[in-house]
Amino acid sequence: MLPLFVMLAPLLMGLGLILLIARFAPNVPRETQSRLGALSDPRPEITGDEFKDLIEELVSSLSLETVFSSMGTGGVLEMTLRDLKPLTGGRILLFATPVLGDSVDSVEVLGFAESVRADMGALKGIYIALAGFSQEAKTAIGSTPAPVELLDGQALLELVHAQLSPERATECTVYRGFGNAPGPA
Repeated sequence: MLPLFVMLAPLLMGLGLILLIARFAPNVPRETQSRLGALSDPRPEITGDEFKDLIEELVSSLSLETVFSSMGTGGVLEMTLRDLKPLTGGRILLFATPVLGDSVDSVEVLGFAESVRADMGALKGIYIALAGFSQEAKTAIGSTPAPVELLDGQALLELVHAQLSPERATECTVYRGFGNAPGPA
């Protein structure tokens, strides 16, 4: 009986401590605090399906063939594309995320660059992040042997404007992450 008590006593004490903490711990806000000096943007975030449709429409307009496509949690999109141009074409890896929050740091960008480099036959990689990229990530990508293009929300909006239509670009500006919030009229 004593060995059973010795085994169960720490478990019961741990469970009691967890219940005590859960009962009396203060609530933690789940929203990230906006950067100092940043104005609140009242626009909604783009849904994962709408973001996927936009990227697929853009890929199609650039005459790229989709070989593989998968959408993960939060609308994160990974695609393997093929540029069919003779001599200059090849496989392109695309990673696109509509997730807003902190800007993408150098670790994530360098991880993607390593996957592009490791993929034999990949022509280049394209990393699209509506949240933007840290200065460190922009600097670090220049030192990698893999050719990777970084597109933030503003660059994506300009690409949509140039490749699709100005009307489609205007539709995108109703969402957070695509350019600046419209000012008071």
